[in-house]
Amino acid sequence: MKIDITRLLNSYIDTQDVTGLVEIPQDLLSSSLITELKNTQIDGELFLDEDDNLNLTGTLTGTMILKDDITLEPVEYNFDTYLEEILEKKQNLLDITDILWQNILVEIPSKVRSTDEDITLEGDGWRVISEEQFNKERNKANNPFANLDELLNTKEDR
Repeated sequence: MKIDITRLLNSYIDTQDVTGLVEIPQDLLSSSLITELKNTQIDGELFLDEDDNLNLTGTLTGTMILKDDITLEPVEYNFDTYLEEILEKKQNLLDITDILWQNILVEIPSKVRSTDEDITLEGDGWRVISEEQFNKERNKANNPFANLDELLNTKEDR
């Protein structure tokens, strides 16, 4: 997203509106976990602060399409983030695409699931179990005295 900031730098205006749809290049998307971006919009403004720094503030909203961690099915994830960036004013034409992309990347969740249900996954000689179930089975299998309880109980019954 390119913005002409000439009027802002020459003090013709105090703030410049930055509103519109955000287009992220496909090469950036292909190198991330995001499959697709939908309805990504920025609603913000550019202004010069008292130290003559160029500031960008506003909100960035949209929907990212990610893959489910287990099933790899597409999952929609809505994001809404607040921007507060200090930018360099090297040229009169400012490209904020990289800044917006960095703020989108920060919003990617660490765990992506299409449903909250526990999915049982198993195959030939393997299965996925919860940590709780693993600990129960481990305690039974690794206890050399597990059979001793059974022997004592049968001896007491006699």
